[in-house]
Formats: sequence, C-alpha cells, structure tokens
Amino acid sequence: MICANPDCYCGLFDKPGGSIWLMQLEVPRDQTADSMDYEFQATMRPMKYFWLCPDCDQHFILSRWTPSGVSLAKMRPYVGSRTATQMVDAVNPFPFRVCATPQVEEEFLDVG
Repeated sequence: MICANPDCYCGLFDKPGGSIWLMQLEVPRDQTADSMDYEFQATMRPMKYFWLCPDCDQHFILSRWTPSGVSLAKMRPYVGSRTATQMVDAVNPFPFRVCATPQVEEEFLDVG
C-alpha cells in the first residue's frame, strides 16, 4: 500500500503507522450503480481504504474521493470535541489511526 498523498511515495512497510481512511466514492447524483433488487432503486457507491504515512498524517487529512482521485486538506489545529473514529486507544500497540468521512461515519453510527 502506498501513501494516498500523490507527492509522497512512501510504502506501508517503509514507515508503519499513520492513518487508515475509509472513503466512499463521490459521484454526481445522476450517476447510480445498478441495483440487484429491481423493486428498489438504490445508489450504491464503492468504498475503499486509503493510507496516509506518519509524515503526511501530521499535516493532512483526506477530504474526498472522486473519480479523478483523492483530495487532501491541510490539517487544522485541534478545536472542540473529537468524533468516535478520531479517538485513539492509549493501549493500542499499533501506531495507526482509523478514520472515515463524515458520511461513512454517519451510516455506521445510525445503524441502531
């Protein structure tokens, strides 16, 4: 796996750690994927994991995944509370953070 930052060519085994991002492909509203259930039309968008190396993880977040690629945004200073996916377990032996876009996080937290 290679860092999602297009200006970085770091491999996962070169620098373990950083952050793993679960992203949902953003497509125009008029484009929908075929549904196996013909009674209900559903928009099915692919999801994919991306990795930011420890160096890039200090400066960037992944903001969007579109057909043209992944968009990075500069990390803002910490203000306010953290979401569930941003909390880091202090006893976690692996130096990874797991993150998701707000849309993906909403879907997982709205299950119950």
